[in-house]
Amino acid sequence: MRARAISRLVGAIAGMVLGIVYGSFILSNNPHAAISTNASEVRAALLAMGVAGAASISLAAPRISVDPFIWLQKTLEEAPPAELLGGVIGLIVALAISALTAVLLADIPWGIGYLVSLGVAAVMIYVGVRTGTRRRGVFLEAFGPAARASSQSLGTERQQGSAMEEDHPIVLDTSALIDGRVLDVARTGFIQRHLLIPHFVLEETQQVADSSDPTRRARGRRGLDVAEALRNGKYVSCEVVDITFPDVADVDIMLLRLCRMRGASLLTQDYNLNRLAATDGIRVLNMNDLANALKPAAVSGEVMEVFVAKEGREPRQGVGYLEDGTMVVIEEGASYVNSVVPVQVVSFLQTPSGRMIFSSLYRAGMHSVPGAGVAEAVLGHVPEQGLPVGPQPPEAQVRPARRTSRRKPSGQ
Repeated sequence: MRARAISRLVGAIAGMVLGIVYGSFILSNNPHAAISTNASEVRAALLAMGVAGAASISLAAPRISVDPFIWLQKTLEEAPPAELLGGVIGLIVALAISALTAVLLADIPWGIGYLVSLGVAAVMIYVGVRTGTRRRGVFLEAFGPAARASSQSLGTERQQGSAMEEDHPIVLDTSALIDGRVLDVARTGFIQRHLLIPHFVLEETQQVADSSDPTRRARGRRGLDVAEALRNGKYVSCEVVDITFPDVADVDIMLLRLCRMRGASLLTQDYNLNRLAATDGIRVLNMNDLANALKPAAVSGEVMEVFVAKEGREPRQGVGYLEDGTMVVIEEGASYVNSVVPVQVVSFLQTPSGRMIFSSLYRAGMHSVPGAGVAEAVLGHVPEQGLPVGPQPPEAQVRPARRTSRRKPSGQ
C-alpha cells in the first residue's frame, strides 16, 4: 500500500508538470487561439492541463512502476537457477545479434536503419530469453564436458529435491512454529518437501515473543527457536522467504496469496485459517490430524476380544495379534490358545520396530451376576466357566481381534 501511494504521489506531481509544459507548448505554438491573449484564461487552461496530467499519470503510475517490480521479484524468486542462467545466455546472444544487425543497417538513410535495428533487437531479446529459459540444457551442454558434468550433478540434485523445492512446498504459519511438533516430525525425515517460512510470519512471531504476558512471550520464543532449528537443521530443506504484498495488511491473507503464488500447501494449527484455506482450495496440513492418525491402537483400560494364536515366551503367557499386526501379550493366556478371549489393555509399548500391547484376561464381573452378564456383554455369549476354553469353531479361529469398548462397563 505504501509503495503504491508513493507511486501515485510521484505520478501526480510528474503529471502536473508534464500537463503544464504540454499546455504551454500548445498555446505558444498556436498564435491564432483566442485564449492566448487572456492571461487568466491561459492560467486556467494550464491548470486544467496540469490536473488532467496529474490524474492520468497518478492512475497509471503503480502499473508502470510497482506492478512490474513485483512481477520481476516474483519471477526471480520462483525461477530455478538453471532457468535464470539460460535466460541470461539467451539475452546475451540476442544482444550480440542485434548489435551486428545495427552495424550492417547503419548506412541506410533517413534513420530507417536505426528503426529496423531497434525492432530487430526487441524481437531478438524476446526470442532469446524465451529460448534460453525453455532450452537451458542445450546451452549448458555447449560449454563442454565440465559444464555437462556440473549440469548433471546440478540436475541430479534438483531431481532429488524437485518434489520438495519446486513442486508444492509447505508454507508454515505462526501457529505451526509455536506448536513446534513440525521440528520433531522433520527430524524423523518424513518431511520431503521444501519448507517456506515467510518473513512476515517471523515478524508476527517476534511480536508474540515481545509480549508482556509471560505465557505468550515463552510461546513466541519457542516459535523463533523452532524456526532457527529448521533453518540450520540438516534433516529438512527450509528457507525464509522475504516477500511482501503491499496491498495486503492481514497476515492470513498474505499466507493464502503466497500459497497460491507458489502452489504450496499450508501447515497451520489455526482452526479459522484452516477453514479459510480449505475454502480457497489450498491444501492444509495440520499436526493434530497427524497425531490422530498416529494415535495408539489401544489405550490403557480398553477391553477387546483377541484370538490367542500361540503361547508366549514367558510361562502362562498367550500371544495374539490385532488386524494391523500389532502383537498383544496376554497374561495367563497360555491356557486359551486357539480361543477368542476378552482382554483388558494394561500398557502400550511403541518401539522403532513396531507396537506391542500388554494385557490381562478380563475376568471382572463374569461370575458376579446370574448368566455372567459382563462376559455376555463382551463376548456376545455366556461361556460355562466364564472364559471360552478349548478349540473354537473354524470361523471363530480366524476372526480378527476387535475392540468392544473403550471404557470398562458401568459398575465395574
